[in-house]
Amino acid sequence: AGAWVDASKPFWWDVPMLAALGQLDSIQVAHSHLGRTKSIPNEADGKPRDVKRFPGVLGNALWSQEIYFHLLNCGLRIPPTAGSGSGVTSNPAGYNRVYVYVDGDFSYEKWWEGLHAGRVMLTNGPLLRPTVRGQPPGHVFHIDRGESADFEIGLTLSIREPVRYLEIIKDGRVVQEIRFADYRQSGRLPKVHFDSSGWFLLRAVGEESKTYRFGMTGPYFVEMNYGPRISRSSAQFFLDWVMERARQIDLKDPDQRRAVLEYHRKARDFWQDLVKKASAD
Repeated sequence: AGAWVDASKPFWWDVPMLAALGQLDSIQVAHSHLGRTKSIPNEADGKPRDVKRFPGVLGNALWSQEIYFHLLNCGLRIPPTAGSGSGVTSNPAGYNRVYVYVDGDFSYEKWWEGLHAGRVMLTNGPLLRPTVRGQPPGHVFHIDRGESADFEIGLTLSIREPVRYLEIIKDGRVVQEIRFADYRQSGRLPKVHFDSSGWFLLRAVGEESKTYRFGMTGPYFVEMNYGPRISRSSAQFFLDWVMERARQIDLKDPDQRRAVLEYHRKARDFWQDLVKKASAD
């Protein structure tokens, strides 16, 4: 009771099992593999990325984000966080960091409440302060069946280094890519259209070529008739992952093996049920 469980990498093998069992309070999307001068280009002790889809310097970071987006696509509202790995990596403390929106006077309790609600943005470079209809990230907008809505992101952006472009991500895909020069000239971002449940967020990508410099808001959610969007392909992604992980478990003691696999069976059932309940492809 009172503990907060943060997954330090999205690609750890047991993340889908822990997420299915409700054991994760947050996930580090900006983690210690993202370095100030260089990125660590592997997923040691975790599920490896497809290097053809995620090559080079940006590969690990984009794979980590894709995993997180799959979780959001399954209706799981786990807030993103950040960690620098200072003392283990060459990063200074606070290189990768998460900011939490606190209303009114600051307090320790309000900060944790804001983190739990997903009122966050994470960065190792640009500082994004967005509002949508006056609301910070984590807010849930409701629309009635048969209706549609457009959402415009108001943004205050602070930078020390050049930003290459801004991206609006909807349901895990980039739907708008805006050159920073164009945004600087207009000061406005395109609207995001919804006629069904889903989510969206904003990402800013820097020009640094040796590592991945970025900022990302927490997600905003849109619910039609108070129901989240559940993607069949995202649920299947984690079902396949859990099955692959279970096959790796090699314990000689039968009682210990049975006890460990029980958690993976529960996770399998959770993801199978989501595949059946899916409301989108």
